[in-house]
Amino acid sequence: MNKISNLGRILFFIFMPIMMFAQVSASLDKIAVIKGDSATYTITATGDDIEFPKLASIEGHPVVGTSTSTSISIINGNMQKVKKVSYTFTPEYTFTIPNYSIIVDGKEEQTEPIKIKVIKPTASTSNDDLQLFLKIDKTEAYVGEALKATIVFKYKVGIDIIDIALEDFKIKHFFLKTLDQTKPYEENGFIVLKQSYLLFPQLAGDYTIDKQLINVAIREYRTNMKRWTKVYSKELNLKIKPLPSNLSIQGDYTISASVDKLQTKANDPINLTLTIKGSGNIDDIEEFKLDMQNEVVYSTKPTINTFIKDGKYSGTFTQKISIIADKDFTIPSIEFKYFDIKNKKVKTIKTKSFDIKVKGSSKAIAPSIQTNQNINTNTVQVAPKIVYKYKESNPYLKYIFASIGFVLGVIATYLLLNKKTKKQDTRELSIRIKKAKNDKDLYNILLPYSHNIKIVDIIKKLEENIYNKGSNKINKDDLYDIVEDYDLK
Repeated sequence: MNKISNLGRILFFIFMPIMMFAQVSASLDKIAVIKGDSATYTITATGDDIEFPKLASIEGHPVVGTSTSTSISIINGNMQKVKKVSYTFTPEYTFTIPNYSIIVDGKEEQTEPIKIKVIKPTASTSNDDLQLFLKIDKTEAYVGEALKATIVFKYKVGIDIIDIALEDFKIKHFFLKTLDQTKPYEENGFIVLKQSYLLFPQLAGDYTIDKQLINVAIREYRTNMKRWTKVYSKELNLKIKPLPSNLSIQGDYTISASVDKLQTKANDPINLTLTIKGSGNIDDIEEFKLDMQNEVVYSTKPTINTFIKDGKYSGTFTQKISIIADKDFTIPSIEFKYFDIKNKKVKTIKTKSFDIKVKGSSKAIAPSIQTNQNINTNTVQVAPKIVYKYKESNPYLKYIFASIGFVLGVIATYLLLNKKTKKQDTRELSIRIKKAKNDKDLYNILLPYSHNIKIVDIIKKLEENIYNKGSNKINKDDLYDIVEDYDLK
């Protein structure tokens, strides 16, 4: 018996180094986690040259953190390196972590699979000292319709709360807007705190708002130590319905439009202001485009101011549009279509149209080519007359050459007049720029030339100064240089 026992001891000490060396193992810091909590998966390997797997995710769960540690162990005089790599992730459901390959001293080793269990947290009740509730004003809504969600935390008077940490409110396919937190108040022996949100669904479907979590630090009276505890709410189910007719806007709105004047000069802009007011997903209203073929239309980006009114998410949408023309025109009615959330039907509202009178003509908008009828031969040098010899065998040839000479003369005259006109127009524009008293005047003067890249940059700066309280400085000397090089036609 003793001989067998002694033999076992000898074999153990012989094979113990082999069992210790080049060994690979995997472990979890916890085999069961509450949904929403993180877990750490660690691979340990012993050897001189170790190559660990690079894990971006574990069975579809993103790895949010990686840490590495190395230690040295000496067994029976043999020194070995022990290396650990830990991967932190948040499991959403119960699953088995698969085996992974590790290269140790040139040899491939495998970890063993490990099962991790995800359990649902227990929601607090009205009988608990610490309570968390999730409330929502409606469980059915349309895409874009605002839902008000409120998280209510209650704790019994007398409990020494040191710290409170509310987890971020998260739900996929919803736009979230955080409202102001209410001040704590006492009610029926509890201290009550409330945090509200507005949820704007972006896609139709059935959704579940997971149990909300709040971490509470309590001071223990006996030990005076801080103890953290987790408090959960119940989950809520939502049904989001699509808007009809492929609409993206819902709510209740009014629309209006106004112009700064009904009569203008050629090249002077008419400024149109479009305003939409009401409640709903007003943030999703897109910029309007005016379909005007014969006029130059320049639009600013809309501004949207939002607020809560009578418990509804409301606001004002404003867009500025400038129109330039060289003849009378009509600003058409602007149409806005949305889903009337109150009456559950598609509604179309419109602005009125505006008839605009334009005095004079515009070279910047509709340049005209001068003909020989407008040429003053007393002041303009005409191309010299060319004399040709014609062969008597072709009596029509002289008429052909005469026509060519006439056309060349007209073209030369036009180019001379055009050059003179350009200088005159450039001089007039420079004078108007010099007389501009403010950014608004300068903006209106430059707007007809918005198709020039350099002038567009200045227009944008002026636009920011006028409509967004910008502080861009415009150097008129630089502007004169741009005008000199710019072909107004």
